[in-house]
Amino acid sequence: MTKKTVSWATTTVYEFELGHNPSSVPSTGGPGVGLTGAPVATTTGPVQDRLAEPRTHEQQYLAPMKRIEMLRDLGFSIDEIAVFCIETNVARTERHESEQEYIAQMRQKQYEAHLMRQHMMQVEMQRQRQLYMQMHYQLHYQSQQSYHRPRDEPSPRPVENKRRRLSVEAVLN
Repeated sequence: MTKKTVSWATTTVYEFELGHNPSSVPSTGGPGVGLTGAPVATTTGPVQDRLAEPRTHEQQYLAPMKRIEMLRDLGFSIDEIAVFCIETNVARTERHESEQEYIAQMRQKQYEAHLMRQHMMQVEMQRQRQLYMQMHYQLHYQSQQSYHRPRDEPSPRPVENKRRRLSVEAVLN
């Protein structure tokens, strides 16, 4: 069986302008900045055999002040940027609250599942205990029945003793 592979011959890169993007909510505060509008440039070229080394988080990170400067250079007023920052903080707070609610719900479900497992174990233990006691009483009842015979049935012991007595008397006479 031959090994199958997939490869690409060309790659297309689309370049966009940066601008205010309310859907990108940075974790460090400041306004959200992202790609806006239609692509401003498109380039197509061959795929290189080796990929460039990926950029680190620090290289990709834009500090809040750098984002504010970028929006100022794009023509946004300080008042507009302040509104963007407030909206971003509200969105971040709501996301955090939603995350905390989700975590609380998951913990509650785990706790309820734990309680249900404990309850099921208790029910099973009680069932096992009842089966054991039922079997114990049945065995006890059966053993008691073998010791107590009804009175109208003659016991085999006196007949056996009578035979012995007769055979001893026969030997003596």
